[in-house]
Amino acid sequence: MRKVTLSTGKEVSIQPLTGKQVRDLRATEAAPGFEGVFATVEMAGFGSDVTDDMPFPDILAINKAIGAETFGIEEEAKN
Repeated sequence: MRKVTLSTGKEVSIQPLTGKQVRDLRATEAAPGFEGVFATVEMAGFGSDVTDDMPFPDILAINKAIGAETFGIEEEAKN
């Protein structure tokens, strides 16, 4: 699990997607463009009720953290 700090200063927790969720995501036509980003964050529990009013860079930060957490990429060291 990792934390993402949104532009508002609020922290959200990111859990990795499950194997089934990754397979389900691969089976969709959502992969190209922004649809893949929204499909990923929605699958991780951040639905339109959360993301509709969220700045897109925050959505991208959540998406990046989901991918990193799902595939076991180490967090960057903060200076």
